[in-house]
Amino acid sequence: MIQDNLPVYLLTNAGLLLVAATVLTEMRPLRAIMKQQNRSIPNQLLLGLVFGLLSIASTYTGLSFQGAIVNTRTISTLAAGLMCGPLTGVSAGVISGLHRFCYDPGGFTSLACGLGTASFGVLGAVCHRWFSRLRARRPLFLVGLTVAAELIQCVIILVVARPFSEAVALEKAILIPKIAVNSLGLVVFSAVMDRMNRSLLLEQLEAQRQAELRQQAELRALQSQINPHFLFNALNTISALCLTDPNRARETILVLANYFRQTLTINEPFVTLEQELSNVDNYLFLTEARFEDAIHVTKELPGDLTRLRLPPLILQPIVENAVRHGFVAVDDRRVHIQICQDSERAYIQVSDQGRGFPPEVLARLQDPDDPAYSGLFNVRKRLRTIYGDQCPFTINSSPGGSTVAFSIPLTPPVQGAASA
Repeated sequence: MIQDNLPVYLLTNAGLLLVAATVLTEMRPLRAIMKQQNRSIPNQLLLGLVFGLLSIASTYTGLSFQGAIVNTRTISTLAAGLMCGPLTGVSAGVISGLHRFCYDPGGFTSLACGLGTASFGVLGAVCHRWFSRLRARRPLFLVGLTVAAELIQCVIILVVARPFSEAVALEKAILIPKIAVNSLGLVVFSAVMDRMNRSLLLEQLEAQRQAELRQQAELRALQSQINPHFLFNALNTISALCLTDPNRARETILVLANYFRQTLTINEPFVTLEQELSNVDNYLFLTEARFEDAIHVTKELPGDLTRLRLPPLILQPIVENAVRHGFVAVDDRRVHIQICQDSERAYIQVSDQGRGFPPEVLARLQDPDDPAYSGLFNVRKRLRTIYGDQCPFTINSSPGGSTVAFSIPLTPPVQGAASA
């Protein structure tokens, strides 16, 4: 009678395992670990413990039959190695195998089942790389792997368990039902994990999309904050030049048009250093037209202006800040732009020879969340959003002048990576 109902018991056992796995994968900390591409060793061991506990639960919900415990440990132990890597698979197998032996040390199949359970984890670990490359034929692969695992368990029982006649009778009764139910269970378990992985992928894509939208919004906000007084001052300068130097007035109008075209129509997330410096040069030309012979800008630049790609409108607000606040006298404003590169990073600093920031102002400038000084605030916020910890940003000030410095990778990060 029990033998006739054996498939039903196994299906119930597998169903409980799948419910437990589904609940666990909805837990946020576990989901966060599962979605990691390169898991740390502690996280791999933690997943081994989780899958080991699922396997242990299958022992407790298993069916006592002819001196053995018929259950679905094969599913979770194989899945640990297949889906989470070798270390997770081996640790889950060892944990569950030791528990199976200690659960009923006097049972005639306890040692054999403990060894078999450990072998499931090893088998899943060995097949992890192949499994990760499969897509269309995964169900067939999982069925074949389950058959192999159950046959390995059968051989171990026949070799280790005594009396031999009882071991043979046991395997005759349970081998086929275990293969059928555990094969189905492993295929369904894999589908559950695939659904979770797809859900994690969708979360990552959404986070990346939100990060890109946030970066675009910050750029639009910066573009909308282009100081209207700068435009009015430029137009007043042009009006005066029309009377005194028409040729220069015409040149200034062209530069002004080019400046606003560059500034207000940027849509790319990254531009070359050459493009960014062109925008800075246009700004300086327009400012120098107003402050005749008062602005003195020196530059130290790398030979190749195309290697570095950086977010647009990063340099110009810093240079503008130096021009506006870094003056020795109204008619003597000195700014130095220094940019150097090594094989991986660019190092950028803008210095002035002004009187420096008052201590209370410098304290506010050092706070990346204080928007009081919108130019530097927006620059710093955008750099932090795009590069995260990969962009150290400093503001140094003394009575002899101020320096704004930061460093970024030459190669732009994948969009959204730093904030995700």
